[in-house]
Amino acid sequence: MDYIKNLYQDQLVYIFRKDQCLDLKENALVIIKDGCEVKDIEGCLIMHYQDDFESLLKLHLPTKMRKTKQLLSFQESYQILEKGEYGVLSFACHDFPYSVGINHTVMDGHIYFHCGKQGFKLHGIGKRVTFLVIENLGINLEVGTHNHNSVAIFGTLKEVTDIATKKAALLKLVADLAPQHPYSDQMLTFTNILELDIDYMIGKTHIR
Repeated sequence: MDYIKNLYQDQLVYIFRKDQCLDLKENALVIIKDGCEVKDIEGCLIMHYQDDFESLLKLHLPTKMRKTKQLLSFQESYQILEKGEYGVLSFACHDFPYSVGINHTVMDGHIYFHCGKQGFKLHGIGKRVTFLVIENLGINLEVGTHNHNSVAIFGTLKEVTDIATKKAALLKLVADLAPQHPYSDQMLTFTNILELDIDYMIGKTHIR
C-alpha cells in the first residue's frame, strides 16, 4: 500500500482491499484521478475516478463528485482528517438520521472517539456510519462563497474492548485535545472508546 501511495502521491484517490470487492482477481483496486497515467502495478487493478469502479465493490457508495477538479487526493484528505479535531458523526436510527458533533483522533489508520457509558451515540455501534470533517478557510465576500475543504469517511462504528488499544487511543485523545489534563487509568472505567473502521474516504476542496 505504501508503495502505491508513494508512486501516485497527489493523484491517488483511494485503495480498496480485495475483501471489499466482488470477485476481484487482483489484490487491490486502486482509484486515481482522471487523466492520470495508469501504471502497471503487479496485483493491482487501476481505474480512474470517473470509471465505473463502484460495480466492483460490495459497498454501495453515494453518488460521485460532479466537479472532479475539486477532488482531493488520498494524502490531502488524510492530512485534513489528522489535522482536524472535530467532525460530525451520523448514522440511521429509528425514524430519523442522527448526527452529533464529536472530537476525534487518528491512530494507525483508524478514527477514535471518546464518550460516556451512556448516550444516544452508542446506538451507532455495529452500524454503518459517516463522519464529516470540514476545514474552514473563510468566506470570500467578493464572490459570496464559503471556502473550505471537506473529508467524508464511510465505515463501521465499533466499541473498543481491548484494554491496550483503548488506553492507547485515550492517551492520544488526551495528548491531542487536552494535553494539560492529567491522565489516569481510572478514566478507562468510565469512558467508552469508539473506533471507526474506514471503508472509504473522499475529500473535496471548494476555494474561489
